[in-house]
Amino acid sequence: SNNRPGPQEVIIPGCSSLPCSVPNQSDFNFSVSFAPTFPTNTLTVDVRASLLGLFLPYEVPEHLRNGCNNINQSCPIAAGQTVTLTGNAPVEAPLTGVTVTMEFEITGDGGQVAVCFAATVTLL
Repeated sequence: SNNRPGPQEVIIPGCSSLPCSVPNQSDFNFSVSFAPTFPTNTLTVDVRASLLGLFLPYEVPEHLRNGCNNINQSCPIAAGQTVTLTGNAPVEAPLTGVTVTMEFEITGDGGQVAVCFAATVTLL
């Protein structure tokens, strides 16, 4: 949304339609393919979680935050070069039986948005 670039493909293992069921205290696994429209030496992954429109605190683990460590190639990335980032975001919520929207934003040098996507997950 907001004219931000979307992915070429998002794969969530074991989930063929949204919302995906994710056991609490486990990982939300995903891979996303995208091609930044600009060259970049870095990729930074940020995640926001929301429940009924309210944003919940979510701190991205360091192993996921540095996207260059989780792509099928290496940084730097040329403009238009397709890469696939694979990650696992820990799910630790105070509630179960609720549906949460997880918004992922991957930025390059200077905070320029390379790709963003969202997934709804039901916490078990």
